[in-house]
Amino acid sequence: MGSPDLTDAFGGAYHRRVISHDLHALGFDAPDLDALVNSAAEAGAVGVEDVGGFDLLAAYTDPSGARLALMKQKGREEMETMASLVAPTTHPADLVRFSPSVALVDIYSHASLASMLTGESVLKLPMTNRKHLARFLANVDDPVEVPLCPEPGDDTPRFVEHLRVGAVANQMLRVFEAEEEYGRSHEGSLGSELQFAAGTLISPWLMEINAGRATRDEASAVAEMTMVCKKVEKRTNALTGADWYRIVGNTSIPMTLAAPANLPRTPHEGSVVTGQVVPVVSTGTWEGDALWG
Repeated sequence: MGSPDLTDAFGGAYHRRVISHDLHALGFDAPDLDALVNSAAEAGAVGVEDVGGFDLLAAYTDPSGARLALMKQKGREEMETMASLVAPTTHPADLVRFSPSVALVDIYSHASLASMLTGESVLKLPMTNRKHLARFLANVDDPVEVPLCPEPGDDTPRFVEHLRVGAVANQMLRVFEAEEEYGRSHEGSLGSELQFAAGTLISPWLMEINAGRATRDEASAVAEMTMVCKKVEKRTNALTGADWYRIVGNTSIPMTLAAPANLPRTPHEGSVVTGQVVPVVSTGTWEGDALWG
């Protein structure tokens, strides 16, 4: 199966649209989206036409680990971009899509030593033995790998044993020197003796859906995150030459964060980073030898 001519497929739909904060967090800086997408196409983006409700699904994966996913839904004129990354943090997970690119993600603990010795996967274990760790909404950079269930009651989740789990900054993040400084801050204590643990990931839209104030199709993956940094690397986006941070740390689970190089303070091991992010997951399609079709 050959990849389509991405430059022709996009048809200039991006002209004069500015670079969003999440793309900036991965070093995808350019005069506008048209210039960025054309550069990605020329640098070796791969894609598939007419698959799973999309006229086009494509992605450019940069040597730095930054990924630009491109999607054109059937019946829509405008191409959409998604900021993603090759996250080294993986988890067993159940996924079901609420909309074309947003999924509900349930994260479980990795298989125990006993189950590994017997060859059992987490999926085969009884529900009572599958420890549930987290639930949140996330963008999926290879969405047709996840079943679409837009209405409650028809959920048929897909289990992925090694789901790549990351997040991309969606606004300028705040950086605290350590958990102690975060705990003393207004954000970490609400100005009282009560201190909040550093290490959370909250999906406001999931709460809205559960309360009946929003439908699945309306939901956004935007989340509020507080991460304790375990490993911080400054990387350079080969496509643009712009730097970005790849931070591996703990929220409610270990995950990988992409953040812009122009943070107000330099993060390091032990720092606490907090703010609005977009969780993003990948089943690994773009790293495989064959795409769909």
